[in-house]
Amino acid sequence: MKLDAPGLSVANVRLDPICEAHRPVLAGAGAIEAMWRWMPMMERGISFNTYFDQTQQDYRDGHMVPFAITRTTDGAFAGVVAFMNIVRLHRRLRIGYRWHPPEMRGGLLSAATSLALMQRARDCRFQRIEFHVSVENKDAVAAIQRFGAAEEGVLRHYMRAANGLWADVAVFSLVTTEIDRTIDSLTAHVEALAAKA
Repeated sequence: MKLDAPGLSVANVRLDPICEAHRPVLAGAGAIEAMWRWMPMMERGISFNTYFDQTQQDYRDGHMVPFAITRTTDGAFAGVVAFMNIVRLHRRLRIGYRWHPPEMRGGLLSAATSLALMQRARDCRFQRIEFHVSVENKDAVAAIQRFGAAEEGVLRHYMRAANGLWADVAVFSLVTTEIDRTIDSLTAHVEALAAKA
């Protein structure tokens, strides 16, 4: 199975590889405002189109698989997320560039997105899932900690964000059976939330 194989769907979410048709959808979302705070600065500039173009190039080169998230109950655009820093030889990847509209954060949609990604990574035989997040992004840090991911340390002054400020980046990971345990926990959580919906 490939990371970008069709059919990536759990509960109320579907993940589709981002393509040119998603450009206006993403451009009209609140993701752009979040981008300036959390995205790394790029050599080619920091406009939305530059980031979108680079994401598509990284996808073509096999370094990243960016996804658009759709809420299947009503077809609404529900955010973006990516597999990135993919190293097949060592069976590791990172989950990042995640953003949901504020009204869709937390709950079933967020949990189902995480479950879909981790299950797909495991189905593709990846052994390590990494998360890099600015220590200032408290919500993201808390969400990753809830997975039970191991904190491996902080990379100080690691990157310049698109807003020009330098960020310390916390590194978390799940490996082998930790991934399986997290998948089991997320599955139960998603089932419980879906039963209440």
